[in-house]
Amino acid sequence: MKRIGIIDIGSNSIRLVVFDGPKRSPLYLYNEKVFFRLGMRSFGGKPFDSETIETVSDIINRYVSICWNMEISKIIMFGTSALREASNSATLVDLIRKKTDIGVEVISGEKEALYAAQGILLGFPNAEGVICDLGGNSVEFANICKNVITECKSALLGPLAITKLGRKFENLDSYMRKQLLSVIDANINKDKPFFLIGGSWRAIAKIHMQRIKYPLKIIQGYKVKSKKLKKTLKFIQDSSSLTRRDETNISSERLELLPHSARLLEIIIDELQIKELTFSSFGVREGLIYQNLNEIEKKKDPLIEAAKFFEKKEARFPKMSKHTFNWISPLYEHLPRKTKRVILAATKLHDVAWIAHPDYKTEMCLEIVTRSNISGLSHKERVFLALILLFRHKAKPEKVFNSKLFKIVPLKKRKIALVIGKGLRLASTFFGEKNLFDKIDFKLREHGVELYFQSKIDFINGEIVERRIQELNKALNSCFTVNKEKRSYLNS
Repeated sequence: MKRIGIIDIGSNSIRLVVFDGPKRSPLYLYNEKVFFRLGMRSFGGKPFDSETIETVSDIINRYVSICWNMEISKIIMFGTSALREASNSATLVDLIRKKTDIGVEVISGEKEALYAAQGILLGFPNAEGVICDLGGNSVEFANICKNVITECKSALLGPLAITKLGRKFENLDSYMRKQLLSVIDANINKDKPFFLIGGSWRAIAKIHMQRIKYPLKIIQGYKVKSKKLKKTLKFIQDSSSLTRRDETNISSERLELLPHSARLLEIIIDELQIKELTFSSFGVREGLIYQNLNEIEKKKDPLIEAAKFFEKKEARFPKMSKHTFNWISPLYEHLPRKTKRVILAATKLHDVAWIAHPDYKTEMCLEIVTRSNISGLSHKERVFLALILLFRHKAKPEKVFNSKLFKIVPLKKRKIALVIGKGLRLASTFFGEKNLFDKIDFKLREHGVELYFQSKIDFINGEIVERRIQELNKALNSCFTVNKEKRSYLNS
């Protein structure tokens, strides 16, 4: 995709994100945020003062300069609740246009909900359920069913708005419930999958991860049972407990807003009877990317598109992955389709760490998968993918299997990752500019793998090949199940 810069003028912060990479799975080339509480200055329809207008326009001018310096093909700029609320937002929009020659779209709450839901579809293909996007001033809801977005609603229940309202209402909880139920039908939406979008929700996820010592740090796709999260929500509402900012890397500006955000989430969980929540780092900005995709691109798998991108950019022999995937097919042909797609991604990614020192290849693989913003993966799938790449190199099963991180994946699946990783390790001995796999038959027998070389290339066989066959057979042995009738490969 051509580089796109998106400038988000929010109620709590002003952010620039520059996207690059594959269209269906965009990567963050640049990400900068300035905390600026516009929502506190415009709540209730108040006008921005001249100093605010000048300061915001200067921030935007800097962002636009950064974009042009990066040779951005397109800049999209939008404002949300703070600009909707301010009586003189047009003055700010006009000044920005004069300084940058770029227009600002002040989007409605309904459109903000739509874009947020589109962001979920970008990161979670074919997702269904309710989305909840919490900004500084407002909260948005939408329903996704069969890729169709409906019920886009907005309410002034963001933490900045709640802070202001808290001075007016003695029973703030009652007011929050009433406003919530005015925009979402609890009976229709209860028990549906529930996606959380927004900086405050992500901060809550970080604190929860830190409290339970969750081994993965990435927010995208993090799922948690409501009952377990409620303990963290209570912890957050006791503001004296929020003293671990350095451990969670959450800004003081964000921490100030969390008690109100946590109480709102408690009310949402109770009213909608939510059993499980999924956190998303994709939202309105990513929704704008999704909106600009054509129907063919929307149907593509973001995981595979990201893997293709990394393969083309980093692998030594990028044309080999298709042949490799087909060649090792006896190892996965009976596995479910969802597992096969992760194996396909692993096949495309398994050679991208070649440039690293041999002692650090496993670390590099782990970083690529568990720290990057590759989308289209649950946390279990992400760890399964990382396992395959580790075993493709020199990771020792006994050490990896006992790691807390990898126990996110069931033992049965860890063993399959070992087999696929060792299969890719064997396949890598035949890499080059020419495809040799059509001349080497890969057979999975009852006792293990056997290779049959055509006479003209039998010279390619050797000690390293035999050693890696033995490694693969040892891995396979742990995945075989024995019954009275036959010895069969363990399905998952």
